[in-house]
Amino acid sequence: MPSKRPQTPRLLERTWQAVLGRLELEVNRANFETWLVGTVAHSLHDGELLVEARSAFRADWLNENLVPTVERCLGAIEGEQLSVRFVAQGAALVEKPTSLIVEKNIGEDPLHVLGQVNRSFTFARYFRSQGSGLALASCLGLLDKEEPAISPVVVYGPPGMGKTHLLHALAAKAHTEGRRVACLSGEEFTTRYQRALRGGTIEAFQDSVRGVQLLIVDDLQDLVGKTGTLRELTHTLDAVTHAGGAAALGSELHPRQLGLPERLCSRLEAGIVARVDPFAVTERRAFVNQHLAELRIGLPAWCLEQLASVTGSVRAILAGVHAAVGLQKQGLLNEMSLGTELGALLLQSEEKETVKAIIERIATHFAIETSEVAGRSRAAKQTRARAVVVAALQKRGNSYGEIGSYLGGRSRSTIKGLAERGWTLGKNDPAIATLLQAV
Repeated sequence: MPSKRPQTPRLLERTWQAVLGRLELEVNRANFETWLVGTVAHSLHDGELLVEARSAFRADWLNENLVPTVERCLGAIEGEQLSVRFVAQGAALVEKPTSLIVEKNIGEDPLHVLGQVNRSFTFARYFRSQGSGLALASCLGLLDKEEPAISPVVVYGPPGMGKTHLLHALAAKAHTEGRRVACLSGEEFTTRYQRALRGGTIEAFQDSVRGVQLLIVDDLQDLVGKTGTLRELTHTLDAVTHAGGAAALGSELHPRQLGLPERLCSRLEAGIVARVDPFAVTERRAFVNQHLAELRIGLPAWCLEQLASVTGSVRAILAGVHAAVGLQKQGLLNEMSLGTELGALLLQSEEKETVKAIIERIATHFAIETSEVAGRSRAAKQTRARAVVVAALQKRGNSYGEIGSYLGGRSRSTIKGLAERGWTLGKNDPAIATLLQAV
């Protein structure tokens, strides 16, 4: 049945953020950041939710590959079956709501952001915990106009702990105060740098990124092994700092654990390196209450206690909350149904950890970074490792579609070809055969 409820822009935005919360746990990280980050709920008409993607190419890919998953998550939140269609920005016929994403080039306006800032990530919405106190205080210190800032700040910890939220809140606040800001993921910094090298525009790239007052680079671990890019990042940090600016970086591991060049590592350690740890039980309960207050939804006390028992990342806790909200909207919320949902989410999380372990083991064998397995390099070593990973995951029982989602959204036909090559390599190389037998 088509939805009859009024859908204000604020309500649509809140609903879509809840859907993204579930998708962030269910979709592999590369696909989430590549295709879903920056999407904005536009309108709901006749049971169809229209969502704007950042480009027509992204909209086409989402419609072809992720719509069933998105519709299932939306149904769990809304309590009714709705269809979803992605369109490019500006392609909708009705008025477009305010986007949560700001993306500009500094060359167009010196006060615009270079990169992307998710403005739904604010300091007001950031949950301060004992495990994130130093990271939060250090980021806020970069905005202090009265005291000298200690820079750079490195925020590190496991995935899903709120590091990106903190960095984007910093970028948004600095931009609001009139500072020139660059907010880039490690992958985007690499892409822009390499594009500038190929296009002969390296001076323009350096002028834009080195001319900011606040440099933010997230997912530092994605730069491991990229010697030229790491050298450029080091020079960029030096240029920003020497001009009186500041920098903040996010990473899953401590800089020393990443094996970064000593010159870069020593510069990062000269500032503040702050770890973000999981919530304690009382903090999880408070976090759940805060998020429910944002959603303007109440849940029974027993439900809050059950949600507070969810351990791990912030994303896992949010996924549990959204599952409970969806069950309540359908009139199905009870201890058994919620326990089933939380158990399923736990299994999905454990499955991803197992896949990650397999990829890491095979990447180590081939002496490459794990990020290169899902990357686009066609070098012999990387393609051989990728083929063995596919064969290993196939043996584990994963479908071609699932394996493709783990490896950057590759097609089923591509995965099938890689699997065949992986098994061939296993037949001809005893060491690879041992890797496959260990799965």
